[in-house]
Amino acid sequence: MERKIVLSLFYMGIVTAIVGILITTVSYYSFFRKEVRENLAHECHLVAQCYDRGDPITELDRFTGEDFRITLIEKDGTVVFESAADPQDMSNHLDRPEIKSAIENGTGTDTRFSDTIGTEDYYYALRLDDGNILRVSIQADSIFSLFERSLVIILIIIIGIIIVSLIASMKMTDKLVSPLKQIPDLLKTNKSVSDTDIYPEIIPLVVEIRNVRNAQSEMRQEFTANVSHELKTPLTSIAGYAEVIENGMAKGEDCIKFAGKIRSESARMLTLISDIIRLSELDSVESDTLSDDIDLIEIAEECREQLIHTAEQRGIHITLSGEAERIQGNRTEIHELIYNLVDNAIKYNRDNGNIEIKASGKTLAVVDTGIGIPQESIPRIFERFYRADKSRSRAKGGTGLGLSIVRHIAEHHGAEISVDSTENVGTAISVIFK
Repeated sequence: MERKIVLSLFYMGIVTAIVGILITTVSYYSFFRKEVRENLAHECHLVAQCYDRGDPITELDRFTGEDFRITLIEKDGTVVFESAADPQDMSNHLDRPEIKSAIENGTGTDTRFSDTIGTEDYYYALRLDDGNILRVSIQADSIFSLFERSLVIILIIIIGIIIVSLIASMKMTDKLVSPLKQIPDLLKTNKSVSDTDIYPEIIPLVVEIRNVRNAQSEMRQEFTANVSHELKTPLTSIAGYAEVIENGMAKGEDCIKFAGKIRSESARMLTLISDIIRLSELDSVESDTLSDDIDLIEIAEECREQLIHTAEQRGIHITLSGEAERIQGNRTEIHELIYNLVDNAIKYNRDNGNIEIKASGKTLAVVDTGIGIPQESIPRIFERFYRADKSRSRAKGGTGLGLSIVRHIAEHHGAEISVDSTENVGTAISVIFK
C-alpha cells in the first residue's frame, strides 16, 4: 500500500509540474504576442507621424536601421517602399489580410508562421490620409522556437521537480500511513484508541473490528465446545458398549444389540463430521460459482425421490406442487438446501404426517405437519448446534447443523429465508430467490 501511495503522489507531482510548465509557457506566449502587437501598433503610428512631415520615402528611409520592417503600399496594392528589400521585386500586396482590413477598416493585423525558420511574422497596417497603406512588421520566435531555446532549462526544472516530488511523496506517505500502522498493535493489545494519534475517522473501524474479532472468538469457542460435546456423547456410548462386549458381559443377542448401537452412534458421528466439514467449506472464501441454470421443481423432485423411503417408514406422505421460474445458481448447493429442508421436515414430523413442497415463481417452501417450533426459538434455529428441544433432536438423529447449512447456501445465492411455525401444528420454511 505504501508503494502505491508513494507512486500516486509522485505521479501527481510530476503531472502537476508538467501541466504547470505548459500552462505557464502558453500564458507567457499569449502575453508575449499581445505585447508584440501593441508595440508594433505603437511603432506604426509613430512612423505615420514622420511620414506626414516631408518627402514620404525620405522620412520612411530614416527607419531602415530599426528591428522592424516598413512597407508602403499604394491603394492598388503596389509596393512603393520596403525597408528590407527592393520594392520592384515584390508582388502586389492587395491580397494580404492586413492590407485588406486596413483599406476597409483603417487598420489591420495578421500573423503568419514560417515553418522553415520557426518564426512568426507580425504585421500591423494603417491607412494613411492619402489613402496609401503603411505597414510595419517584425519577426519573432514562435512558441515552438521558444520551447527549443528553453529546452535545457525545462529539462533541469523537470528533473528537479522529479527529485523533490519523490522525496516529498515518500515523506507524505510515511506521515499518512504512520497512524494506520498502529492499528495491528491496537487490535493485539486492546489498547485504548484515545491513547493513540490515529485518524478519528478510523476509530469506528477499529472498534468494529474489535467487536467482530471478539464475536468470532466467542463463536469459535462455542463451536469448539459444541463439537466436543456432540462428539463426546456418541464416543462415550461407543466406548461403553465396546467395553461391555470386551469384558464378555454381553452374550448372544445382546452382542448383536450392542453392535447395532455402536454402528448407530458411529453413523451419527460420521454425519456430524460430514456436516462440520461442509460448513467449513461454505465458510471458505472461495465459493462455488453461480452459473448453473436451475429448475427448482426438478431438484425438489430428486430430493423427494431420495427421501421418500425414509418418510414412508414413518407413514409420512410427501407431495410436490406449483410452478417455478428458473434461477441462476450452484446446482449442487441448491440440491443440498432442498434436501436438508425436506430431511428436517421428516425428522421433526409426526408419524403419518404430511410434507408439502410448494413452488411459486422463485420461491420454494417446505411445509410440514410436525411438532412446530416455539416462537422464541425461531430467530435461533439457523445457529450452529442450536436445538429447540435437544433431547428430541438427538433422538431423531439431528446434528443441529442442517439449517445452518441451509442459511449459508441461501446467503451465497442472495436468497431470503422466511419461517412460519406453530407448536403442535407444523412449520413452513420458505426460501425466496432473487
